[in-house]
Amino acid sequence: MDSGNKLMVVASVVIVAFVLQVVLIFADRHDSPGKAAVEFSKAYFKQNECMTYRLCSDVLAVDEADVVGDYINRVADEARANGFKPRWMRMSLAHTEVEVEMLDENTAQVHLTASSLRSVNPVFGIVSKVFQLGEYYEVDETLTVVKEDDGWKVCGQPYALIEG
Repeated sequence: MDSGNKLMVVASVVIVAFVLQVVLIFADRHDSPGKAAVEFSKAYFKQNECMTYRLCSDVLAVDEADVVGDYINRVADEARANGFKPRWMRMSLAHTEVEVEMLDENTAQVHLTASSLRSVNPVFGIVSKVFQLGEYYEVDETLTVVKEDDGWKVCGQPYALIEG
């Protein structure tokens, strides 16, 4: 095989890979109940305020309070009470599995199972996985997901978000 043919083969592979990547990016933009539950759960365990974007309007309107801010402050207070900094309470999810049961066209029950691991910072998570340090905690939750105007949102009482 001469160098001209090798160049054509390599160029063809690069073009096919690029087209496939573009197709996969557009396919991932499709919103679904499972995707909403996973995105919310990851943000919840990381204590990231972006979980607000995956909460339905009914949850956000509870007593006109800042539900997400109150949760993050509650977790930070718990960490301080135990002698840790608030970031110690952050967890990352791994081995996430979802089972979606559509109740109707605008409502679904999403059963999410995963393992969570302390995630103080990215290096901590990588070192914990490589050297098998730290303790995994099992997450097993059923979330109610509803379709609102701008996509699928988590409703009900997800995890311990709302104190009660």
